[in-house]
Amino acid sequence: MNSSSETLKSDSTRIITEAIKSVEPGQAVTRAIERTGEILSIEGRTYDLDSHDNIYVIAFGKAAVSMAEAIETILGNRISEGIAITKYGYGSNLNFIPVFEAGHPVPDQNGLSAARKVRSILAKVGERDLVIYLISGGGSALLTLPHERISLEDMMITTETILRAGATISELNAIRKHLSAIKGGGLARMTYPAQSISLILSDVVGDPLDVIASGPTAPDNSTFGQCKEIIKRYNIQLPLAVQKFIEEGADGLIRETPKPEDMIFERCHNYIIANNRLAISRAEDVAVDLGYNPIVLTSTITGEAREIARVFAAIAREEQQVNRPVTLPACIIAGGETTVTVSENGKGGRCQEFALSFSMECTGMNNIMMLCAGTDGTDGPTDAAGAFADGQTTERGNKIGLNAGKYLTENNSYHYFKQTGDLLITGPTGTNVMDIYLLLVK
Repeated sequence: MNSSSETLKSDSTRIITEAIKSVEPGQAVTRAIERTGEILSIEGRTYDLDSHDNIYVIAFGKAAVSMAEAIETILGNRISEGIAITKYGYGSNLNFIPVFEAGHPVPDQNGLSAARKVRSILAKVGERDLVIYLISGGGSALLTLPHERISLEDMMITTETILRAGATISELNAIRKHLSAIKGGGLARMTYPAQSISLILSDVVGDPLDVIASGPTAPDNSTFGQCKEIIKRYNIQLPLAVQKFIEEGADGLIRETPKPEDMIFERCHNYIIANNRLAISRAEDVAVDLGYNPIVLTSTITGEAREIARVFAAIAREEQQVNRPVTLPACIIAGGETTVTVSENGKGGRCQEFALSFSMECTGMNNIMMLCAGTDGTDGPTDAAGAFADGQTTERGNKIGLNAGKYLTENNSYHYFKQTGDLLITGPTGTNVMDIYLLLVK
C-alpha cells in the first residue's frame, strides 16, 4: 500500500473502532437503567424492587456477559437466580450469574441444555416476581428449545439450509419462531403472570422487536402460512418433521405464536438500549474529528452483498468525478446487514464478500478506501470482522497469483484477503449491532 492508502486504512480503522465502543453493551445497560434506592427507572417507567419477591436475570446473545455484568453491578445480591448464554469464546466468569457457551449461528446441544435451564427457572416464577431479560444479537441460535416434535438436529439442518439459501434474517427467524417453544413470544408466555423487563441490543435492520433474537418477549406478527411461503420461495428442502409441522400449522392444527392482543404482553416491557444508528452516529462524529465531511446514507442496508458493493463503487466514482454527494474529503457511512447466496464451498462472510466485489469494481482508482465490518468482530464463520478494499486490492492479488473474480465466484473472500493482508481482525467485541460500511474518498 502507498502512504495515502495507509492513511485511509488507519483513519477507517479508528472510525470503526470508536463506533463499536459507542455500543458497548455494559455501558448501554448502565445508561438505560437508573437506580434510586429500590426504584429502577427506565425511559420514564419505574419499577419498585421491594414489590417483587424474587428477581431473575436471563441474558442471551453475543453481548450476554457484558450486559449481565452491568446488571450485577446495578442489582448486586438482589438477584435471586440467573443465567447468561453466549457464543463460544465470548464467555467469562460473573459474580452471581453462571455463564454457558453455545453454538452460533447453528444451534447445538449446549444451547439446548441452557434453554432447558431457562425453562426450569421460569417454571418457578409467580405474579410477584420480576424477570429481567438481556437480549442481544445471536440470541436466536444460542437459546434453542425446539417444539417437542422437532429435534435439535432438525433445527440445526433447517437453520443451515435457510442461511445458505440467502434468506433474510426476518425470513429465517419467522421459521425458527414457529419451530420453537421460546421464540416468537414464547418466553413471554412462559414468564406470565410475572412482570418482565427486556433490555435489547438490536442487530436487526429497523429494530423490529419481533425479529431481534426471534422476538422471544414480543408479539409475533408472522404466521405458519408465511413460513410455508418462504420455504416455497427459496425452493428449499427441509427435514420431513419440519415440513410436516409447518404444513399442519398452516392448516390451523397447531397453536400459533402469541399475537399483539394476547394478555401476556400486558406485564412485558421491551426497551431498545443500543442499535446500529447509535454506532454510525458516533462514526460520523469521529470522521469530522479526522477532517472528513461525513454523510450517513442509511442504517437499513439489506440485499446481496456483492450487488450493494457495486452501488458503493459507483458512489466512489461519483465522488472523485464530480465531488458529490458530499464535498471531498468524504466519509460515506452506512449500516445494515447484507446477505450472501452461497453457491460454493469457500470461506468468507458478507462483509468480506462486499469488500472483494467493491475492489473489483474500483480497480485502478486512487485515494479511496472501503471498510466493511461486523460490529461483533465476526464476519461469517471466520475470525475476521471484515476487510479493507481499495483501488489496488486486485493488483496486489494479481502479483501473488490471485484472481479476485475466481475467489468471489467461489465465495472464498476470506482466503483472498488473508493473502493480501487486508482482513480486519478485532477479536470478539462483546457487542453486535449489525454491520458498518465506511467509504473514505480523498
